[in-house]
Amino acid sequence: MSTPSFDPKDLTKEKRLWDIYIASKRIPFSRFNAITTTLVFVLLLANSWFTTQPVEETIELVRELSKTGLAVALSTLGFLLAGFTIFATVTQPSLSLRMSEITHPDSGLSYLKHNYFVFIRVFIYYLAFSIFCLLIIMFGHEGGLVPLLASYSPYPEHVKFAIAKASYVILFTGYYFLVMQLKSFIFNIHHSVMTSLRWKAEGYE
Repeated sequence: MSTPSFDPKDLTKEKRLWDIYIASKRIPFSRFNAITTTLVFVLLLANSWFTTQPVEETIELVRELSKTGLAVALSTLGFLLAGFTIFATVTQPSLSLRMSEITHPDSGLSYLKHNYFVFIRVFIYYLAFSIFCLLIIMFGHEGGLVPLLASYSPYPEHVKFAIAKASYVILFTGYYFLVMQLKSFIFNIHHSVMTSLRWKAEGYE
């Protein structure tokens, strides 16, 4: 058995999901995703500021779409995890080990971790969005903790307005951001499969 040119312990260096997320921050974002998400965020800010929609309707919209968002995010996450598990299982170990020996120039991670962390980062985003929606459902309902705390403020209407508008902007920005991440996830799956096939076609198997 040949000795690998890297420390095998590096494969299990990350002990928690948070460690993977911190490491994945070294991987640059898609410029298109970053620019369009920022644009959507700015447009949502403008829409929330200039809209004549009553704040009560905004609150109801946020509550309803947080329920939808939780269901959609968890369902999509389940499909993505299933697909990724199958993909990771059928990938040739020889290719994966070779990728572990080469450093990606953009992130400084090995090509194996760079590619896998891109996928796992998408899972983390879907999980974070699910938690955000769940918190709105748990504490933002009528009579919940957030409305109760807002009522104790010296300016309850202003606080309610600020929380409703902020939740609206964050929620819809999150929706768009996850769609962009799904787009990138699809391409990364395609690219990984083509890389695996090229590896075998060029006789490295």
